[in-house]
Amino acid sequence: MTEQAAEYNPQEAQEKWQAYWAAHDTFRPLDDGTKPRRYMLDMFPYPSGDLHMGHAEAFVMGDVLARFWKLQGYDVLHPLGWDSFGLPAENAAIARNAHPADWTYANIETQARSFKRYAL
Repeated sequence: MTEQAAEYNPQEAQEKWQAYWAAHDTFRPLDDGTKPRRYMLDMFPYPSGDLHMGHAEAFVMGDVLARFWKLQGYDVLHPLGWDSFGLPAENAAIARNAHPADWTYANIETQARSFKRYAL
């Protein structure tokens, strides 16, 4: 008789792997010259709100390629930043009667948490 597999719990799996990645610096480049290097740069998002499906569409291919290169043995730098000096962030703040700096930094924190949660 075989045991039935435990039911998959996505929240537990997410917590487990995020803890592992953080503890092992899985996505940090070595930058020690032991492997050939690759650089993947995506467009930086505007911090005008939280992430949405457009972000998933825009960032998934860069993430796939960076992970593919890592699996191929390359030392991959795939940085993330924010385009916080443009009108989209400022206009979003003004529409909400918020100071652009306060609105921008709050959204950067929100997006950073979301990127981490999505494992991008």
